[in-house]
Amino acid sequence: MPVLALQAGDESSEDEDEEARLQKERQQKQDAYRQKTIDMELAKLTGIKGVPVPNRPAPPQSPGRTKKAIPNDFLVAKPRSALERTLNSTLGRALTIFVTVVNFIVLLWMTTIWNSPQMWLSGQALPVATLTFLVGTHFYTAVPVLAGYSGLMVPETGVDWKIYFVLYRMCYFTSVPSVVLMYFGPGERLAFGESEGGLEDISLTELTLGSYKYFRAFDGFVALNLTKGITETLEKTVHNRNVPRLSRYRDAEIVNNREPFSNEEEPTVPPGFMETYRIAPVFLQWAPCTTRYRISAGCLNQNQVVGWAVATSRALCTNLRMVSCRVQNPLLEPVYRCSTNATKGREFKGTINGLCGRSIPAPNPQVIDELSALLLLDGWPESRLPNASHGWYDVWPEPCVSNAEACNQHWSLLESLGLAFSCATVTLAVLPLLIDCSTDSRIRGAMAFQEECKTRSKKGATIMF
Repeated sequence: MPVLALQAGDESSEDEDEEARLQKERQQKQDAYRQKTIDMELAKLTGIKGVPVPNRPAPPQSPGRTKKAIPNDFLVAKPRSALERTLNSTLGRALTIFVTVVNFIVLLWMTTIWNSPQMWLSGQALPVATLTFLVGTHFYTAVPVLAGYSGLMVPETGVDWKIYFVLYRMCYFTSVPSVVLMYFGPGERLAFGESEGGLEDISLTELTLGSYKYFRAFDGFVALNLTKGITETLEKTVHNRNVPRLSRYRDAEIVNNREPFSNEEEPTVPPGFMETYRIAPVFLQWAPCTTRYRISAGCLNQNQVVGWAVATSRALCTNLRMVSCRVQNPLLEPVYRCSTNATKGREFKGTINGLCGRSIPAPNPQVIDELSALLLLDGWPESRLPNASHGWYDVWPEPCVSNAEACNQHWSLLESLGLAFSCATVTLAVLPLLIDCSTDSRIRGAMAFQEECKTRSKKGATIMF
């Protein structure tokens, strides 16, 4: 028993020693880890270098909001050229105002005349319209630049001691309504043209061919029942089944007979069509046989064909010779006795005469050729086919044809207003020149007096006031 007790005591003492040794090792490891952590922190702190401080003060962190500008004392004005000095003088301003007034008058004149029938007949309408646009562009762009060099515009410094130059700048504002009113006043009157004959006192056989003059005749009948349609296509096509033809103009196959059981169908519009014409014969007098959908040669021999009524498609694409951008359906709308008892030809059934319209130039010869071919297929004799001796009429209803007096009063009113604005524009442009000449004359007189004073003061003379 004692031996066993000793052995148990020895084992317990050994366990205690082992536990103490392990505890000491753990403590040493913790101390080593703590020391290592402290060394790392010290290394981090000692490794940070200080921020270098320059010798000069640091610039402000936020820039100022005021705009920095070079003082005027350090600015050296660029010397002006001889041309600029000449323009910025009394002579230069007089030349600039002269150019302004002449340019404005030319713009008014060209705006008024470019759309007149004489211009269209001579082929000068489009060139003059283009030149009018260029003159207007020059007046509102180049002339103000020239005025800036002449000192008539607001200077860059914003200080304009010659305040009367504001009158010149106002003339550009009054010129706009002047140009607009002159275009819609006398311009529209010239574009409308002149009258040929009076109120139903002239015959269609007495009209001037292709003059663009409007008329109110006492005779004339448009046979809408015999209307033919011709379509212009972009490319040449083969058409007409009976007699094949190759051209850019073909039969539009319009439907005239819309009565029940007529068995006529609406045609299909050909691809690539550009312009459409509707043409109907104009007889000197109404007759029963001229109102049928098919006319005989005997009826044509008994009734004289004096001309042809034409309606063309009105669209911007066709005017620019482009493929049509919308459906075109021109109509012939003849009006009879428009000044006394206006009657529409499409609504009236019975004897009717007294056509109103406008004499226009003949269409393209190829259109006339295609029309002649279509009429020959319908049995028309060659002596009744369209030719140069026939008249061509635009019978589209125009209010000013039936009531020319009211339109003339309206145009005269616009012309009076336009002339008033034109006079104001010229006055506002010329008046500053007169004031400037007087002012510059006084300035030159004052400068001469100052020089004379300096000269006399040097000589010791007494200046008498």
